[in-house]
Amino acid sequence: MHTDKILRLRALAREVQNYQLERGLSDSKLCAKVSQVGSTKTYKRILDGDDALEELNVDKQLVNYDAAVEFIKILRASERPPEPEYDDFANIEDSLAAVARAMSEESIARFIVIEGENGTGKDAVQNALLKKWPNIILQVEATELWRESLAVPLADILNALSLRRQRDGEGEKFVVPSQPLGRLSLILEELKKRKLILLINEGHHMGPRALNMIKTLINQTPVVPVMLCIPKLLARLVSGNYEEAIQLFGNRLCERVRLSSPQVDEIVLMFERRGVRFDSDATQNQAAATLKAEAPQFGNWRYVTQVCREARTASKDRPINVGQFSAAKGIAEKRRIMRQTANN
Repeated sequence: MHTDKILRLRALAREVQNYQLERGLSDSKLCAKVSQVGSTKTYKRILDGDDALEELNVDKQLVNYDAAVEFIKILRASERPPEPEYDDFANIEDSLAAVARAMSEESIARFIVIEGENGTGKDAVQNALLKKWPNIILQVEATELWRESLAVPLADILNALSLRRQRDGEGEKFVVPSQPLGRLSLILEELKKRKLILLINEGHHMGPRALNMIKTLINQTPVVPVMLCIPKLLARLVSGNYEEAIQLFGNRLCERVRLSSPQVDEIVLMFERRGVRFDSDATQNQAAATLKAEAPQFGNWRYVTQVCREARTASKDRPINVGQFSAAKGIAEKRRIMRQTANN
């Protein structure tokens, strides 16, 4: 009976995972959005078919995951489909090319920094990397806790590695070391086996211990660390931890990619791909130039996407002129201002 319950629990967890993959959510973002899932550790254990789920309250988790699946049904009914992402846009192409060059690098110059303001496409870059190299990426997300204790980033990397080991000759589950030194030794042992990409989102949250950890991983393994971050926060990290940071941003740095705000040619492409119809090419070009100038103020590509949505609706029956585009843009602008005001 207990086995049947575990099988049902794992089936529910796979339904949750399907939603996670559809939306491109990390484990931490999934658990924050669908709180019934619980912790990332519990979620990974349930999905792991080799884990006997000892000491886990299966009945309680069945209730939780039933609720999670029901909540996901509500989300699917109310959420818009994910916005399309275009791999031929410059920010994504430049990022993929930089990581590919680092992958072929045999020296210690393998550290990639991808920095961009909010809305310039860091999530799209992350999704493109995961799509291109799905089997060799270790995806982690730095938090404020990475500054406080080396044990936290090491634990996150261990979880990304999904280590499932057996004690030699005993048949018992391998216990992850509690001390940073033991965790680091285990990670180094695993990373030496093949070249992997360590994708660190929100990398600006790192501190001196984590910076030194990345340096050690580069020195002793073939790993390619890729850090996604916000420029101003990255500058604060580097200036506040100069001695540690300079060792990474010096001879270990392979490339630094700076994501640009939306450009006119790509905004025009987005108009065409999103089905926005204009009464002339001149109107379309003028609209794109206007958005290029305004985008950094209102959220970059998020703002452009919202304008496209409103403009597509406005041009459903007939192509729109400059005035009609301005009216559609005004709706999106007001929404962005309201959101920015609420966030502040």
